[in-house]
Amino acid sequence: MKNKVVLFVVLLTLSGGFLTNFLQAQNPKRTAKLRSDDRKRARQASSQKHEFTPHDKDTDADGVLDINDKCPFMGERGKVTPFGCPEDKDLDGIFDSEDACIDKQGPKENHGCPWADTDEDGVYDKDDECITVKGPPEFHGCPDQDSDGIPDLLDNCPKEKGTWALKGCPPQDSDKDGIPDVDDLCPLTAGIAELRGCPPLKPEEKEALKRAFDNLLFETGKDVIIESSYSSLNDLAKVMMNNPGMKLHLEGHTDDVGDIEANMILSRKRAGAVEKYLEDRSISYTRITSEGFGQTRPKMPNNSDGNRKINRRVEMMLKYE
Repeated sequence: MKNKVVLFVVLLTLSGGFLTNFLQAQNPKRTAKLRSDDRKRARQASSQKHEFTPHDKDTDADGVLDINDKCPFMGERGKVTPFGCPEDKDLDGIFDSEDACIDKQGPKENHGCPWADTDEDGVYDKDDECITVKGPPEFHGCPDQDSDGIPDLLDNCPKEKGTWALKGCPPQDSDKDGIPDVDDLCPLTAGIAELRGCPPLKPEEKEALKRAFDNLLFETGKDVIIESSYSSLNDLAKVMMNNPGMKLHLEGHTDDVGDIEANMILSRKRAGAVEKYLEDRSISYTRITSEGFGQTRPKMPNNSDGNRKINRRVEMMLKYE
């Protein structure tokens, strides 16, 4: 009998859960009440054992819990947005607490304020060397009134086109002929561009040159100028004195009498003889050049004494350079 009692108790314990479920299924109201009581006891137990968790923290005390705070350590910088970050009213990337111009966008280097442009030329004052006068960026905000490529700040003649070499001033033109003195062979006498600033020859000067060119003759086989040529060479010297920009190029020639090499040397000596004659009459050697061609460039066929006389010559050419 005793063994039967023990077995009944064991069977009753094992079937307790089943019995409970069976009873609950048979009485829904009772079941609901039991479940409500269980939840109440759980809440009471949870309240008694509650500990502070990170979900409840507000590290920077800005009113936004850390779990929702995108800037959990920046609340001390002032007013924050709903997600816990300091406000940036002008959206320039600088928080209002550090922004000297919260309503205007500006760079961090200028404390959140836009750079000033006093003359409104598009060049900020920090880069503008002429902050009160408009000027292009390539001249750092400075104007160039004469458009010569030299800003007025460095231009000694800001209203006249000039060159860098002359610090913005135009080249001097002493004779006002439109040719700068630096390029003018006759800077004190008005002239024409074709003659490098020198004036055209007068009719009488042209005639004098023609006589000199046509009448220059030499003794046969020598570099001696025939005396009849002196007068025309003297006139040539006067023309050159009156026209300081004029230069003279001399070419010596011979007839075909004698050795070819000897004639080449002779032609050079004849050109040199004319050069010396003019130098003796105060014409600078720097204004005269000469060379000889011997018998290689005859003006007339060497078939008569008359033609050979013509070939024994020195041709003269004027230059302006």
